[in-house]
Amino acid sequence: MKMSRLGKWIVGLVVALGFTGVALASTTDVEASTLYRAYNPNTGEHLYTQNGNEIPFVVRAGWRNEGTAWEAPSQGARVYRMFNPNNGGDHHYTLNMNEVNMLKGKGWRYEGESWKSGGSTPVYRLYNPNAKSGTHHFTILASEKNNLVRAGWRYEGVAFYSGKDTPNTGGNNGGNGGGSQQLTWTVWYNVPADEDQSYALKPGQKKFATEGEAKAFIDKYARETPTGSTGFGYRQI
Repeated sequence: MKMSRLGKWIVGLVVALGFTGVALASTTDVEASTLYRAYNPNTGEHLYTQNGNEIPFVVRAGWRNEGTAWEAPSQGARVYRMFNPNNGGDHHYTLNMNEVNMLKGKGWRYEGESWKSGGSTPVYRLYNPNAKSGTHHFTILASEKNNLVRAGWRYEGVAFYSGKDTPNTGGNNGGNGGGSQQLTWTVWYNVPADEDQSYALKPGQKKFATEGEAKAFIDKYARETPTGSTGFGYRQI
């Protein structure tokens, strides 16, 4: 789907930047709020935002809502958002002011603080040297990180920290959850158009009692699925 000019302004190509920042984890988890993630199947790019109003906007422009990226704390190190007005629009996220200043020197616009980094769950940063769009990816899932590295991406270290460290409780098979547990989390998987769609999962198809179980299922499914690992999402029902 062709995006509107305003849609392109919201998100675009992420440039190849050297990662020189150091993300500092706090010793305790802090109060967190949801950070959302959307995916552009035409460019391979992901959008990360704490502003829930951005997600419906880009979805109308052809993006896929991938739900929760991770939990961002209310206190911690500032993560900055930069915008490149050239090449149809482009955003990048960093807590490194040297990176901010470098991008300013290349014509990028400083858009201020996007969210905060803190807690004890690492958010990994990866770079695809072969891509012209969607060159950087951020994830809290070790399985997603490892799959991308095997596919040729470069692991650039821990970019940020999540404000909520949910224990990985082992997951389930998406069945009844056992006993009287309420199944309040769901996952989904958007398979690339040129891959086997039988691996796709729709929201509500798999349900879990905890966030940890949902993430554990994604980790396991990503390891067993030959169709890639960047189309997963999860959220509370």
